[in-house]
Amino acid sequence: MTPQEHYKARVEEFRLQADRLQKKENRLSLARLIVFILSIGLFFALYSFNHLLAIGLLTVGLIAFARLVHYYNNTERSRIYARHLQTINYLEGACLKGSFFEYPDGSEYVDRVHPNSYDLDLFGHASLFQYLNRTTSKPAADKLSGWLRFPAELAEITRRQQTIAELKPRIDWRQKMITLGYLNKKAGSDPQSLLNWVKSTDFFPKRTRLKALIIGLSAFAIVLMLLTILLGLPAGLLIPVFAINFFFYFSQGQKISRLHEQVGRSSELLQTYAATIKMIEEANFDTDKLKELQQVFLRGIAVSKQIKRLSKIVSRLDTRFNIMVAVPLNLILFWDIHCCLALEKWKRNHEGILAQWFSAMAEFEVLSCFANMAFNNPEWPMPKVIQDYFVLEAREIGHPLIPSARRVCNSIDISSGGKTVLVTGSNMSGKSTFLRTCGVNTVLALAGAPVCAAAFTVSHVQVYSSMRISDSLEDNTSSFYAELKRLAAIIREAEHNKRLFLLLDEILRGTNSNDRYIGSVALIKQLIGYETVSVVATHDLKLADLADELPDRIDNYHFDVKIDGEELYFDYKLNPGICTSMNASILMKKMGIRIGTSLPVF
Repeated sequence: MTPQEHYKARVEEFRLQADRLQKKENRLSLARLIVFILSIGLFFALYSFNHLLAIGLLTVGLIAFARLVHYYNNTERSRIYARHLQTINYLEGACLKGSFFEYPDGSEYVDRVHPNSYDLDLFGHASLFQYLNRTTSKPAADKLSGWLRFPAELAEITRRQQTIAELKPRIDWRQKMITLGYLNKKAGSDPQSLLNWVKSTDFFPKRTRLKALIIGLSAFAIVLMLLTILLGLPAGLLIPVFAINFFFYFSQGQKISRLHEQVGRSSELLQTYAATIKMIEEANFDTDKLKELQQVFLRGIAVSKQIKRLSKIVSRLDTRFNIMVAVPLNLILFWDIHCCLALEKWKRNHEGILAQWFSAMAEFEVLSCFANMAFNNPEWPMPKVIQDYFVLEAREIGHPLIPSARRVCNSIDISSGGKTVLVTGSNMSGKSTFLRTCGVNTVLALAGAPVCAAAFTVSHVQVYSSMRISDSLEDNTSSFYAELKRLAAIIREAEHNKRLFLLLDEILRGTNSNDRYIGSVALIKQLIGYETVSVVATHDLKLADLADELPDRIDNYHFDVKIDGEELYFDYKLNPGICTSMNASILMKKMGIRIGTSLPVF
């Protein structure tokens, strides 16, 4: 089956499964109501005739009711799980059609000063991050953004490609990981406060003495309460005891609150992490990288159990939010202090390793994202990333965010350093999209992911771009000056980094045509002198004449516009040579601008 057919079949499968579970859930709901009413009714009806029989039937009824509640809860969880799987597969089907906007878009990672992420739309609405992202935890989203922003080493790229090939067909396993995150709305919360807590100084360093003291105070209070009840002693005797307990608890209250600020309300997040890690622990993997990541969780006691224990301790401490429960628990048992001591004991036993667990879990999530993209696009190959500089051999390369039905692919071959590819063409002909196509696929290749091409070989490089330049009122910066700052940063990088791949769109667009041409020629020659490789999109046809001066360093390509009378259309195909047709005047006429006429009389 095609991926679209596969997802359609799974949507139907999980829809039917969820519908069956909904019917079962309704029956169990009705059954537990009937059992409860019958149990209470029979108890009152029979109590006056036979106490033992009435109590016995009530006990049996309540046990049956409890079992039905248990079955109901399990059925409800299964139904919700099936509905999530139905939604996941529906969204994947929509993604194949070009609609992937339901996923988090990574807007928090937008960085205008990054070498390429802003120009290539790596983050934000309709971005590569949003297209790829199937993460449900904050550490995984952070790691995915890091993999897109910074190239991996050559050996690591190969290892990631191998793991993606293994995870690609494991659709059930991958979607289960997503569903576990969907089951908990707080799964995407930031665990940084937990990580800070693990590295922090203990709030209760004298644990043994403190624990002995609160156990003694609790025992004294409980014994006195029992004596008061059994011997009928005055209840006033308890007031001094509770007062002592209160003042002692109050003396520790600030430390309890500060610790709780670091770990509080993270119980559900930890439960999700524990469930995700458990499925990783129980899986069987073949590739070395996945086995190594799995071993992070299999040293000694299973990590999933250790995180689940931490979740339970945090959940117990969270009871302090419920004042009706917290007051008696702390006046008698010093509940919060016991929880804090248990937390710090857990921290001492796992100091320095919690971040490693979260990172390994996040890496599984990100690799699953890449494997999901590979499954959705089975025709996309794994690229070949090489050390030699510079090679870009792209056959039928397309932009991955353009749906296949509308995507136009092109081929390009750059096989040496110190070269500039000039791409001329009319407005809207596809120049900027082609630059982004080259950039985005290179980013994917250097992250270890499949690429949108028939074949793709690229050198291990750093991509720098200057495409989307805007002014800033806040910084009192014009667009021209902003572009100069961007180009200056590129030049500084090129001076010491000989492995750059540059994407430049309409160099120096903010100045007059003469200065723009002089500056563009100077910049191109300077970059060639640094042995960098650039793809430059431009309207300035005079720049194409550089090929006569530097025939081995300048390659000319163009996108053409087709004109049929007053109508324009584009085929978005890259052709060798210089563009000879422009469309600005026709577009201006369509907008009501009168070309070649005298001043109008009003």
